[in-house]
Amino acid sequence: MVAAQTTAPLTATPRGAVTRLKWLYLINYAAYGCTSIYRNLYFRRVGLDNSELGLLIAVQPLLMLVAGPLWSMLADRLNLRSRLLTVVMALSVIPIIATPFCTRFWPLLGWSVLYALLQAPMQPLMDSSAVVALGANRHQYSVIRAYGSLGYAPMVYLTGVAVQHIDLRWSFAGYVVLMLIAAFVSLGVRSDECALQSRALDGLEAVRKDRAWRVMMGAFFINTVLQAVAFGYSSLYLDTLGASEGLIGLSGAIGSLSQTLLMFTLLPWLVRHWGGERLLVFSLAMFCVRLSVWAFAPYPWAVAASEVMMGLTTGAALVGSVDFAARRAPPGMAATAQALMSCFVNGLGRTLGSAATGRLYDGIGPQPLFAAYAGIAAAGALGFAAIWRRQLRSPDSASARESQAAS
Repeated sequence: MVAAQTTAPLTATPRGAVTRLKWLYLINYAAYGCTSIYRNLYFRRVGLDNSELGLLIAVQPLLMLVAGPLWSMLADRLNLRSRLLTVVMALSVIPIIATPFCTRFWPLLGWSVLYALLQAPMQPLMDSSAVVALGANRHQYSVIRAYGSLGYAPMVYLTGVAVQHIDLRWSFAGYVVLMLIAAFVSLGVRSDECALQSRALDGLEAVRKDRAWRVMMGAFFINTVLQAVAFGYSSLYLDTLGASEGLIGLSGAIGSLSQTLLMFTLLPWLVRHWGGERLLVFSLAMFCVRLSVWAFAPYPWAVAASEVMMGLTTGAALVGSVDFAARRAPPGMAATAQALMSCFVNGLGRTLGSAATGRLYDGIGPQPLFAAYAGIAAAGALGFAAIWRRQLRSPDSASARESQAAS
């Protein structure tokens, strides 16, 4: 029996909650667009080497592994659980205000750690609240998430155009203004009180014996390693190739707009007809194509144009993992299942991908590095496709029963 707490009510009616969540995603990601790729450029501009950059990029996903339980315990102690999203959004402006006044690695690392701790619970809290608000229509999650891309795309482009003419540090001011607005909007959304568990890793034991979960987490792990490479190093690679800040911003906008269009149109259809497993295989195959362009066509315009595949890579993986976790969650563990994907697996994969890429970027060179990642993506797509094909052929498997029920 599913515990009653997995459907914790929101403060508004379901339709009103969904509308407010769309606005929240829009403004939150617009704020993120002001600094997401430009923080890394700032780190390079102040003289940090690629190994130091790799560590700074890896901080945020690494802290995703521990931030959920830490925030859960703190929220319980201070009775903040229903307002936790508002609190972390408002406080996240502090390290962003401080960052442009630092130029050395250790102070930047300290502010990056604080920023990561405050950012880590935002996505699980928003995603879990969105899934709860949608209820049986959870396949429409991608539509709500698309509003995030709709806010991100114009802001990342406009910021890139602006910083060509003004100091790069002004990009941080945009984040501060927009995130404070997002914190105000979040006052109308009660955080799903099950989204962050103080014993989140207990969910690993619950799914340990489920082979489908183990395979899915393995596929998503490889995917998040590739996401760390594509997202964390796209702006740095374009900078290496001599691209202007305007082209770097345009590349981010191209990726976000393509993801927005797909989340409104194709991805809801694909996840309903394919399921999360096939969508993850598709995402890995598209990562192979995208990173092959980076490796074998090292021109700024080609790398920027390849960002049109963001929705087919990162977007497809996001929608597929959310669908799988919602569909295959053990009884009473819907929120914990989402946290396993969005925090544990995602955090582990992005940490490894960011740290490894930072060290290898200078060691073997960007083109051989991206070619190796393209090979990993191809091997992952072929391997997991074969595994899931065998599962579907087995009449006793849960995946087969789900496929038959869907048909």
